[in-house]
Amino acid sequence: MVLGKLSGLKTDKSPGPDGRHPRVLKEMATEIVDGLSLIFQNSLDSGMILIDWKIANLTPLFKKGGREKMGNYRPVSLTSVVGKILESLIKDVVMGFPEDHNKIRQSQHGFTKGKSCLNNLLEFFEDVSSRLERGEPVDVVYLDFKKAFDKVPHKRLLHKVKAHGINGNILAWIEEWLTGRKQRVGINGSFTNWQDVTNGVPQGSVFGSQLFTIYINDLDEDIECNVSKFADDTKLGGRVSSEDDAERLQRDIDRRGEWASRWQMAFNVGKCEVIHLGSKNRKTDYFLDGERLDSVSVQRDLGVLVHQSQKVSLQVQQATKKANGMLAFIAKGLEYKSREVLLQL
Repeated sequence: MVLGKLSGLKTDKSPGPDGRHPRVLKEMATEIVDGLSLIFQNSLDSGMILIDWKIANLTPLFKKGGREKMGNYRPVSLTSVVGKILESLIKDVVMGFPEDHNKIRQSQHGFTKGKSCLNNLLEFFEDVSSRLERGEPVDVVYLDFKKAFDKVPHKRLLHKVKAHGINGNILAWIEEWLTGRKQRVGINGSFTNWQDVTNGVPQGSVFGSQLFTIYINDLDEDIECNVSKFADDTKLGGRVSSEDDAERLQRDIDRRGEWASRWQMAFNVGKCEVIHLGSKNRKTDYFLDGERLDSVSVQRDLGVLVHQSQKVSLQVQQATKKANGMLAFIAKGLEYKSREVLLQL
């Protein structure tokens, strides 16, 4: 299993703070596999983890909005490649248990086998479209967590991991993996000082995404409307033909706010938005934590532009603009335009 992971390493990826490059590990796979296997087994048996596997270089990746605002960047962790191999092995063998025993809810499409952004969009908007075809107006509420991966409290996370059937040596290993972590931010080769990490799961690690999926698994508990999740991206939708329908959706929003408070998470209310669909839509105002949610005519949903008219013209325009821009770049940037070169590009 270790040899398979070493042989499958992508050599164009960056090394972690320990400087061990995946190309070197891959090319030396047969020489180091026995030693690594012993180290991994000893780590699992003893519950102890090398400090090299607990430190991370953070790289800020721009998401959207103003580039001058720190909140518009996603911190991605570069951790030890060797450590990620062991994380991957545990993920393959152990973290599949909740999925195999149907403990992960069907509403979750992120980091789960056989699901994707496409499944998320198709399933959710199939329900929305069928309601609109019947003349029923629909409201869709998009919820945005504030620094979701960075806020997860470790003790509550371990409680939920255990409740999903993971315990014994593996639970002890996960607890040790979360404890005593350090990180620093790196930009253009310069780094900040090391800082302790007391909350959250590292984005960019193999294990972090799986643990986060477990943590928010019960987010849609006691919900009445349609809900769909892709990691921390959550949307609620439902028919709003009457005041009772709108009140039902508001109750679901209130329950999500209570869930966030109970599990020490927080919604970024300023980025939570509502899109009103259907010609007979009452355009009801909705509130989260006492603040009114903004209504928008267009919402970006997992890379797709959703318009309140349900027309796809904006999405088509965006795709063609991007394609034409790339064609123009190729046309202007290349002098030697052979058939072979152009087809590749």
